[in-house]
Amino acid sequence: MQTTTEVQGRGTGPTKTTGSAWRSPLVIGLAALLVLQILVALGLGVGREMNRGSSESAGPLLAFDPEQVTGIRVRTPDGEPVRVAKTEDGWVIPSLADLPAAEHKVTALLTKLEGLQKGLPVATSEAALKRFKVAADAFERKLILESGDAPPATLYLGDSPGFRRLFVRAEDDGAIYEAELGLFDAPDRPDNWSDRTLLHLDKEDLQRLTFAGLTLERTDDGWRLTDLAAGEEQDQQAIEDRVRALANIGFLGVLGGEEEPALSTEATPLEIEATLTDGDTIRYRITKLADSDDYLLQVSNRPQGFTLASYEVEDLTDLRRADLLKKPGEAAEEPSTGSPAATGDEDAKPAAETTTLPADQAQETGETASPDSSDRD
Repeated sequence: MQTTTEVQGRGTGPTKTTGSAWRSPLVIGLAALLVLQILVALGLGVGREMNRGSSESAGPLLAFDPEQVTGIRVRTPDGEPVRVAKTEDGWVIPSLADLPAAEHKVTALLTKLEGLQKGLPVATSEAALKRFKVAADAFERKLILESGDAPPATLYLGDSPGFRRLFVRAEDDGAIYEAELGLFDAPDRPDNWSDRTLLHLDKEDLQRLTFAGLTLERTDDGWRLTDLAAGEEQDQQAIEDRVRALANIGFLGVLGGEEEPALSTEATPLEIEATLTDGDTIRYRITKLADSDDYLLQVSNRPQGFTLASYEVEDLTDLRRADLLKKPGEAAEEPSTGSPAATGDEDAKPAAETTTLPADQAQETGETASPDSSDRD
């Protein structure tokens, strides 16, 4: 007679696998081997990537010689390109009638670009080009360095990851790098390449100024008003302020070939003639702009027009002769010396003199007594 155990043993139903089978030495060994293979594969991949990255990081980001650069072009996605060009006389801005460009701005940009080195890329995918705004059709600035007949060097400037830093990409490189640059290093407006001290004059080169019916002349003793009448005394500080205002005049912007802005019909233009020590003459015309507090400056030795802030010319406009003279009675005023005659106080008493106490009293009190100290007892 068959037992129940034998019948169950010959059954065809599925058998159950217990958890102890997974903990067998063979399974554990195979799992460990699999993990080891994965780690080795990852290590080899990272190593190859690091080697590739280190080889790519060698060398400059842009290949160019700063001494051979003849032009710099700056493009924005929707604006007209801005260009500065190198001439025999230095860098100029062609769109502003060859206005001299600020040499220090050009030099600073070329120095920064020359110093850019490749590092580990931030990203290399096509999608990242648009995300970081360094794609050929999506960028913040496109910077092109011209070097005569040689191929230009092109750099895309993109988003900023931090202060004075930008994501950049060279045109012939698909990798994106982070660089120590700012958009302000590559201005996208022509007049932002100009030198704001362009119109400054050395006061030692000025000999005479004529404006508002007045003439100021430089002598060995300083500047003087030429038509002082008897009893008048010039205000030397006021005169120096006017000379300084013209010699150090700055500007907000430059007008090139565009149409002249609307001028005020109510304010009278200010005409200034400056005679230099070498005999040359520079004429200035300052006119108030319509619907603005700013002014238009036209200079005889420059074809461009310049816009001025009101504070630049406040010492020159609406000037009266009396503004350069001391007020009546001001010349007679002298600084106070503390004496009755200087202060004009007739009731002021002379300061009491102090005398030393007798030696025996001085040793006891350590004080001095006034002449009338005996009257106080």
